[in-house]
Amino acid sequence: MTAGSAHTAESPYATDRVAGANSRFAGIDTRLYLVTDSAQCAAAGRTVAETVQAAVAGGVGIVQVRDKDIDDGEFYSLTRQVIAAVDAATRGTDRTVPVVLNDRVEVARRLIDEGEDIHIHVGQTDTTVAEVRAALGEAPLIGLSAASSDEFDAARDSGVVDLVGIGPVYDTTTKADAPDGIGPDRLGELVTKAGIPAVAIGGISIDRAPDLRGRGLLGICVVSAICMAGDPQAAAAELLAAFAGGQS
Repeated sequence: MTAGSAHTAESPYATDRVAGANSRFAGIDTRLYLVTDSAQCAAAGRTVAETVQAAVAGGVGIVQVRDKDIDDGEFYSLTRQVIAAVDAATRGTDRTVPVVLNDRVEVARRLIDEGEDIHIHVGQTDTTVAEVRAALGEAPLIGLSAASSDEFDAARDSGVVDLVGIGPVYDTTTKADAPDGIGPDRLGELVTKAGIPAVAIGGISIDRAPDLRGRGLLGICVVSAICMAGDPQAAAAELLAAFAGGQS
């Protein structure tokens, strides 16, 4: 699950459907990005790993492991299960599907030391992106949640952020403290301001995904649209088709 070439502050960023060969996202289909929710998966009658394996089989191209309610030891075990699920879903193909950890820098360091290709996403109040890069080295992709001009400026100035997550696009109940949705038009404005490859997150469904085409996004992030789906593989395929507009 390689993430591509080594990071530099002047790394070229791709904005096409599958990032180009000179990009940090080389060989990765970034269009559909799953963020896991352990409670939602359990409520749907599946493990996180089962959900991930089905979703990746359906077309998810990046998987972020997120669980704020377990300790590092449990999170390590969960991530190991997710890695195995991604490997099972991509076996026999040439697909590269990165596994991203939500914060959990120490867990990421342990997995990297064990030979895994692991990446990181952090929020504005988590470990700083500079600290993440110092702890994990040049190879991992670093994602950052950002929603304002100052946050975008800081992300660009850091020289270490590969991807920003912008949202919520629509109202969402996945996070209890989430602000109101910004809507597709405002999203497009923020993507332009960001100046860094961006994905959208928050309340994105199969019906809403087509409205996010043409906004300059590298992809869309979903949580409940897959974690709560009756059939995660079918949901992933439908989301990808809805966002991509029939383009492969």
